[in-house]
Amino acid sequence: MRIPLGPVAAVPDDACVAVGDGRAIALRIGDTVCVYRNRCLHQDSPLAGGIVRNGVLSCPLHFWRYHADSGRLVGTRRDLEPYPVEVVDGEAYVELPDPPPPRSLREQLLERAQGYDRDVAYAAEHAARAAE
Repeated sequence: MRIPLGPVAAVPDDACVAVGDGRAIALRIGDTVCVYRNRCLHQDSPLAGGIVRNGVLSCPLHFWRYHADSGRLVGTRRDLEPYPVEVVDGEAYVELPDPPPPRSLREQLLERAQGYDRDVAYAAEHAARAAE
């Protein structure tokens, strides 16, 4: 699904904004537009509204930090899910996957519980803090 983002210069370079019905976030580094899935690797919380400073995107809820140009979590090898961006005549477009079918809250919580590992989450958080 191709989503128009508007002129490259209109994409913020100091924050990330929700696009594609909130499924993704967009930000700008110089003349490059980056788009990532709108979910933090920490607790799957939204990244929309996060601040970008000195090339680092900070999650607005728990302040996990990502390299804005790559989506890589600072101090780790884990990355945000990127989406391809195309610029045509100064206008940016992102290719987003079709939205998943709706699921019940129960299904969502069960999926989250099956994949959550507290030790892994703690180690990633500890590594990010140590890298500061």
